[in-house]
Order: sequence, then structure tokens, then C-alpha cells
Amino acid sequence: MSSHTLAATRSEIGENIASVRGWLYFIGIASMVLGTAAIIYSGTSTIASVVVLGSILMVFGGLQVVHAFQVRQWSGFFLYLLDGIIRATIGTLLVIYPGTGALSLTLVLSFYFVAGGIFKATASGMLRFPNWGWSVFSGVISLVLGVMLAMQWPASGAWFIGFAVGVDLVFYGWALLMFAAAIKNLVASKA
Repeated sequence: MSSHTLAATRSEIGENIASVRGWLYFIGIASMVLGTAAIIYSGTSTIASVVVLGSILMVFGGLQVVHAFQVRQWSGFFLYLLDGIIRATIGTLLVIYPGTGALSLTLVLSFYFVAGGIFKATASGMLRFPNWGWSVFSGVISLVLGVMLAMQWPASGAWFIGFAVGVDLVFYGWALLMFAAAIKNLVASKA
């Protein structure tokens, strides 16, 4: 391989990385802006999140019902069909009644946080792997969050899902920005 070809290859790689880095910056900033808006308007973003989740369940449940009839010869046909019907029905109910769906999902999430927190804290305390204290702390935080959600329910159902989606978008955007910065530093150190 000649030095001219190697230089051209490095130049192309640098241009590709710069393009990817630009998109990462754009998506990261857009994610942080949307996340901030979701936190500020948590009630609206809760309803929007429930409607999007319901739409996804409705579409894929319907597709699963259609697919079930295409594979009638499967031994688990009726369970597969029933699963599709349940998904489509729940999705439809979430789209039609997003406020009630948000309340239900928040209550389910609170129980999930309580059970997950207890499991994480207990298992970490029993296994005592390296830095296990942080995992116990994380479990306790999940437990407290779940109890707080349950104690504030049904009021928490009006804002929690949108708030959680917003926080996730903000941290995801921040992670993308840090990744883009790391790529820049990596390329600069290789040059």
C-alpha cells in the first residue's frame, strides 16, 4: 500500500468521523431540548407517551393476529393469537383512554420499582461483589421512588411518565454529546 493511498484513506476516515460527530452533536442537542420540554410539560408528554405506546401495541398486536392466521399449523396457534388480541386491545384502550392508561402504567411502574429495588438491594447485599454498596444504594433509591410514586398515586400518574421520558432524553442527549467529544479527542490523538 503506497503512502498516497494510506493518506487518502486516513483523510476519508477523518471526514466520515467528522460527519458522524456532527450528527451526534445534532441528535444530542435535539434530545436534550426535547427532554427539557418533556420535563417542563410533563402532563402533555405523559399523554403523548401513552398514546405512542398504545399505538405501537395496537399496530403490532394487529400484525401478530394477522400473522397468527398465516401460521395456523403451529401448535401454539391459539396462545399466539390470544397474545396478539390482548396486545391490540390494550394498545387500543391506551389510545382511547390515555389518562387512565397513564394512571395504570404509573401504578404498575411504582410496584416494579419497589420489587426491583428490594431484589437489587437484597441480592447485592448477599453476593457482595466489588463495589456492591453502590448497587445496594441504587436498589434503595428504586424502592424509595416506588413507594413515593405509590403514595402520590393517582396524582403522580398525571406527570410521572412524561417526566421520566424527559429525564431519559436529557441524559441520552448528554451521553451522545460526550461520545461525540470522545471521538473528537480520539481522532485528534491519532493524528
